Amino acid sequence: MAVSPVSLVVDDPSSNDPANGGATSAVSSATTPREPHLRTQFLRRVAHDIASPTGVAMTVLDELAHGAEVRPELLGMARRSLRRLMRLSEQLSLVAELESGLLTPDASDVDFRNVAKHAFDEALSIDGRRDVVGACALPDVPLPASVDSRVLGGVLREIIGNALRVASSRVELTVEVDETGIVMRVDDDGPGFSAEARATLGRRFVPRAASRGLGLSLSIASDVLRSHGGSLEVEQSRLPPGRRGSPGASVVVRLPAGRRERDAR
Repeated sequence: MAVSPVSLVVDDPSSNDPANGGATSAVSSATTPREPHLRTQFLRRVAHDIASPTGVAMTVLDELAHGAEVRPELLGMARRSLRRLMRLSEQLSLVAELESGLLTPDASDVDFRNVAKHAFDEALSIDGRRDVVGACALPDVPLPASVDSRVLGGVLREIIGNALRVASSRVELTVEVDETGIVMRVDDDGPGFSAEARATLGRRFVPRAASRGLGLSLSIASDVLRSHGGSLEVEQSRLPPGRRGSPGASVVVRLPAGRRERDAR
């Protein structure tokens, strides 16, 4: 199954501008011209995302090499940094598949609750912050779904991780079932999506004045979900406003409920 080209998830979806306005917008992927200065920004961002955790890991190893005793807090820092490097490696590999149109989800029958919980735990281990509370509410009954747990789990992890990075104090993940199928919401009390960001969501390599990124953060998620027969939307958060006083963001993931026939994929 070929999917349309998307780009690396490297920036926050709800960056910096407090305006949200409560509007709901569906995210779709589109290709924009790869101008030289945008390629340069992309490469610089990837270089930073490699250098930052690598520097932390090397510093920790130096400390441990010259220390007289094992320090658990330093080992924790090293593990977290290495997880970030592994995440970047996974993202680059997935982008290569998507850019070439070669990604074919290897779906199997799973309980979606397990995929969501694993993604939540991984996001906390990589992007968790002491001043942000993460809450996860899952149904008591199994939620059968036919998905590629590796690919979809990575996408869900990034959606949750983005929320953790921008939240003021709280992120909530909820999973429910409605008439459309499985619905997963990730609510945060951060700054929300600006009008500019909403207008370019799902489009890659789009510079935004109010954001530090290139508008790439949800394009990969949108296409991966589409390849699973699902969709992605952004709404106003259901949480009370954070310290900035403006509504946060909610990323809504929708997937078909039940197990799909193999020959229908």
